[in-house]
Amino acid sequence: MLAVSVGLRADGLPSATQLMTPPHLEFKYYGFYGVVDYTFMTNLNQEHGGYMDLNGVKHNYTDKYTLNGLTAVVGWMWRKESAIGLGFSYLNDANASFSQIPVFVEFRTHYTRNRLTPFSTVQLGYSIPFGSKNSDTDYTRIEEGGITAGISAGIRFALRQKVALNLYVGYQMIQLKSVERGFDMVAATRLPELYHNIKFGLGVNF
Repeated sequence: MLAVSVGLRADGLPSATQLMTPPHLEFKYYGFYGVVDYTFMTNLNQEHGGYMDLNGVKHNYTDKYTLNGLTAVVGWMWRKESAIGLGFSYLNDANASFSQIPVFVEFRTHYTRNRLTPFSTVQLGYSIPFGSKNSDTDYTRIEEGGITAGISAGIRFALRQKVALNLYVGYQMIQLKSVERGFDMVAATRLPELYHNIKFGLGVNF
């Protein structure tokens, strides 16, 4: 009777393999990680500091641009949900005026260990301009870059333990120290300008 009782209790317990295997696919949560995203960014504020004409009337500069390119981050996950990394973006403007390379530190947080998990990022760094300008007679050129900071929120879907997809939306601030504006190909003003941007991204986490 005792043997039967022990056998029944043993049969009711999960096997050693079951104890070691999680009930869902988990993305790796410790060690080095990398992210490569396609990034799309467009500015929210279109009017910037302007100039006074000969009649004393102020004219604001109006810009509407989009930036497309790649963002790459490499870093270290020091706990199950948190990571810190170094990254850069290569962002190109079709008109050439606002093309730049932000270099930044990223803090990343994942909120669950499930296959599908929400995450958020905070980035802080410096944006380096290409120094190019559009070919129009009245042109714009970033003469000197500046501080950039951003936040984003999204979801990560694990395809395997070491490969996942990222999708996010966020906000990016870029404070440029000097933007050159020219008329008839002659520089007219060089002023600091602040840009507020909304950004979207889709990529791979590994």
